[in-house]
Amino acid sequence: MLDMLSSVGLHRNRRDWLRLAGAAGIGALVEAAEPKVAVPSFNTLTEAEEIALGQKFAARYEKDVQILHNVVIDQYLSGIVKKLGDASQKPSWPYRIKVVNSAEINASAIPGGALYLQRGLLEFVEDENEMVGALAHEVGHIVGRHTTNQLMAAFLARNLYERVKKNLMLQNTVVEQIIEALGGPLVMLAQLKYSRENESEADLLGFYEMLRAGWHPNGLLKFFTRLQQLEGKRTAIDVMTSDHPATPERARILREELATVRIPPQAREQSMQFKALKAALSVMPPAPKPQKKG
Repeated sequence: MLDMLSSVGLHRNRRDWLRLAGAAGIGALVEAAEPKVAVPSFNTLTEAEEIALGQKFAARYEKDVQILHNVVIDQYLSGIVKKLGDASQKPSWPYRIKVVNSAEINASAIPGGALYLQRGLLEFVEDENEMVGALAHEVGHIVGRHTTNQLMAAFLARNLYERVKKNLMLQNTVVEQIIEALGGPLVMLAQLKYSRENESEADLLGFYEMLRAGWHPNGLLKFFTRLQQLEGKRTAIDVMTSDHPATPERARILREELATVRIPPQAREQSMQFKALKAALSVMPPAPKPQKKG
């Protein structure tokens, strides 16, 4: 239909047509707003190899951090991530989440489906769909293969690409040794710099994951808004705003996207499970504060 409209000389931009489609109830056009993931030609990993890379990277990562083990929190967050993953463009991947006992307000997306959430982010969010928005954004990075692309580019730059790829499916420690030689997983993740396009793609992928999974998709916008209100303060918030810049442009795009979709009246924003999570966190000893850089 878009081709037909353009062929008669009606020159409107894509979002103009999406608004018209939303007003007319044309669901197919509204759905077209979701990005379709494209992988750079240098990343030749198969799905199985990418999952294997994530497993090896995660195993090494967990040696450097303190994982918070709480049955109530773990089951609740795992259920959310599974729903988001099932609603994503990569529903077959083994999505999983663990909480890192750190006061940082941050999260990390690992290749192939693994997500690490800093406890500080759980303590920062105020309602469930704000938290789910942050999680959906990270699932968007996984689906977009953004971390994988950057890691493989780093291996390629050091002439390690073929060696990594050759050993991913083997039961040896070669890949872990390479990760260690490059500074370890914490250093490698800290050096990742997602492009503006990566961030916007993760935002929109997460937006549609939330919508299909049953949450109100304004969660990430709410999360961004509160981050922006705290920018400039010397707190743990510095970590999240530097790694995932909450720019006004990204917030504007999300507001525009909200105007193009029909939100189901039963879309979820809060739950008793979220309140139970907050209660569980409140009785735990304080999480370690982020170490000052430099």
